[in-house]
Amino acid sequence: MKITDVEGIRLRLPEIREIGDGCQDILIIKVHTDEGIVGIGEAHSNAVVSQAILDAPMCSVSSSGLKRLLIGEDPRDINRLYDKMVKKSVTPGRRGAFMHVISGIEIALWDILGKSVGLPVHRLLGGTRRERIAVYASDLSPGTPKAAVALAEKHVKNGYKAVKLGWGQLGGSIKGDAKLVGDVRKAVGPDIDLMLDMGFPVPLDDAMKLGRMLAEHEVFFLEEPLAPDDLPGWAKLTAVSPTPIATGEKETGFRPYANLIDHGGLRIIQPDVARTGGIAETLRIATYAEARSVRVIPHCWSCDVLVAATLHVIAQLKECPYLEFNVMDNPLRTQLMKEPLRPKNGIIEIPNKPGLGIELDEKTVAKYRWAG
Repeated sequence: MKITDVEGIRLRLPEIREIGDGCQDILIIKVHTDEGIVGIGEAHSNAVVSQAILDAPMCSVSSSGLKRLLIGEDPRDINRLYDKMVKKSVTPGRRGAFMHVISGIEIALWDILGKSVGLPVHRLLGGTRRERIAVYASDLSPGTPKAAVALAEKHVKNGYKAVKLGWGQLGGSIKGDAKLVGDVRKAVGPDIDLMLDMGFPVPLDDAMKLGRMLAEHEVFFLEEPLAPDDLPGWAKLTAVSPTPIATGEKETGFRPYANLIDHGGLRIIQPDVARTGGIAETLRIATYAEARSVRVIPHCWSCDVLVAATLHVIAQLKECPYLEFNVMDNPLRTQLMKEPLRPKNGIIEIPNKPGLGIELDEKTVAKYRWAG
């Protein structure tokens, strides 16, 4: 089997809002083969930048667009092709957007391998430790405690046993953020897990205060209160916060996660399969984390390509309490698959069809395809 084309498909909503929703503009990757099998992946990044990284010509032995590196290769050699892409794009792409696109391609290669042998990806990775997983409703924080209460109550009514509010107006007032969570806790009761995602970093002193304040409301974790590279800050925060601290969605590759664990004191890490290097790299990170009793709760805020890839990873994890599930009313979230991946009563099934177990709805692809 040989790769004949690597196609980037940019999908974009008609109106892009300046909010914390990274699923308004996405790049779907299709890896085509001479046997007619097509793998589907996603680069969770800026779609225009990702398209350029995919299609760029060679500039030197260590600086090349990724598509040209794969034509004629056997797509089933996933680890070798991963190494080739990293090596041949090392100058511009050690981290960041290049690794995002490598992630999307790697996901598509696993999809091809599964389809070629008629097995779901999780079977190729060693079988599954679970057939389903609880999800937490992940939503943007509204501007007031009253609105936050209404939003959380809606998600609980829809069967979710855990809710995360993030971005929005958070970070403007630590006392206001704590009040918002307190009001939500009072409304939903003690049995619902609550998470708070700051989105942008706050001063270390504020993060420490917030960690103490949120403990009163039994917050499951406080996410991204500091800058990604602030290892000394993470170490200080995790040492004093009674509220568990989580981070990692903006990292790529193995080493940053090892640093967060070993030098930042993180007890919860959140690799994004469509950013950090793909399925195999996420599992390498998870193995390292699990050996140090660190929880892995992947970041998953995009379309059903990422949801499916993340579920196959979660199927391998020894202990994972939740899948993050983006509950925004966004057609790129809700209409992109012929059979959308949806939870029932707060539980979602691990896909069990060959490959990733998903099929694009080409009508939706055509409707939102953007060549701007």
